[in-house]
Amino acid sequence: VADVVGARPSEVVFNSGATEANNLALFGTATQVDRLIVSAIEHPSVLEPAAVLREAGAAVDILPTDAAGRADLGVLDRILAQAPALVSIMAANNEIGTLQPLAEIGRLCRSHGAVFHTDAVQALTTQAVDVVEAGVDLLSLSGHKLHGPAGIGALVVRGGRSLRPLTHGGGQQGGRRPGTVAVALCVGLGAACRLALARRLQDAVTVAALRDRLFDALGDGLPSLRRNGPQTGVLPGCLNVTLPGVDAADLLLDLPDLAVSTGSACSTAADTSSHVLSAIGLSAADAHSSLRFGLGRGTTARDVDDAAARIIAALRDRGRPG
Repeated sequence: VADVVGARPSEVVFNSGATEANNLALFGTATQVDRLIVSAIEHPSVLEPAAVLREAGAAVDILPTDAAGRADLGVLDRILAQAPALVSIMAANNEIGTLQPLAEIGRLCRSHGAVFHTDAVQALTTQAVDVVEAGVDLLSLSGHKLHGPAGIGALVVRGGRSLRPLTHGGGQQGGRRPGTVAVALCVGLGAACRLALARRLQDAVTVAALRDRLFDALGDGLPSLRRNGPQTGVLPGCLNVTLPGVDAADLLLDLPDLAVSTGSACSTAADTSSHVLSAIGLSAADAHSSLRFGLGRGTTARDVDDAAARIIAALRDRGRPG
């Protein structure tokens, strides 16, 4: 697990997954800084703890992004000049796939004495993330996003940094996360990390080709299709598109066994438009007309072709040829 992010084994704190890891990073560090800075497109497991800390009296800044979802580093620089801060910016966005310039953010944080946390959950299957090179102090990862078991994750805590635990009553893992670890799940996470290191480049090339194949197939049948997020500097396996005038959630009712979501895969039951799409400038109507596809190691060309054909057919059956 340490090897997959260039850390030391003693810096790995096992937990139940990235939601707990993100909470531990924010709540565990909040008392050590004067401000918390998070980007507008963070996962809810960062944004919601930030909201709780704000309600408790902490100073919290929401960092804007551009239309590609990249954090505004000029604004970050100005905020960091005011007071010591904890900065939480994800390595790769879970909805539009935007890759953030971690090393540049890390240098900026170091120059201001800030603590840098990154949620690297989405990135690690296809992207090289080295905590030393990027200047990352805290890094969250999750087993099931690495094709490993669910219910296991880790927070990498560099250099013996002090951390206030979320739970109390045991001394395990240096007191940073008390409680007996799930050994079998930890072993599974380690195996997934070894496979990620061995297959990262191959997976990135293969999955990117499948993503492009899916976008081209959808575009051939749906001329009004628009792609959300950046064209470059993006996760190979993430595709987010808008079908103007289409109720995406309603469309998916016709495709119950197709693994597609209207926003974050973690909150498909939510009856609100994507905060990520809103942050990059989409209207509420366009956000409600958007679909998110996640492709990975197990995705095949047949899967891609079938998904595109079924979506196009479903829209034509509704009299909406796109």
